[in-house]
Amino acid sequence: MLGQIDHRGKRFTIGNKDVVDDVARDRYRRAELLERQAQREIRELERAKAVAGSDGTNPDVWVLER
Repeated sequence: MLGQIDHRGKRFTIGNKDVVDDVARDRYRRAELLERQAQREIRELERAKAVAGSDGTNPDVWVLER
């Protein structure tokens, strides 16, 4: 292990290559999962908008705005 000090003066150690790779792989997996979740939420929002219609053609919105 190699001891280092970052730009803030905080100490950290650099382990062997496998440890760093495991951390990077975990971050990559989490990023992939978050990306998939975001895509699902975008699709759900688009479906909801398609069902609700646009603001100009939805009579329920017009009634509530009065």
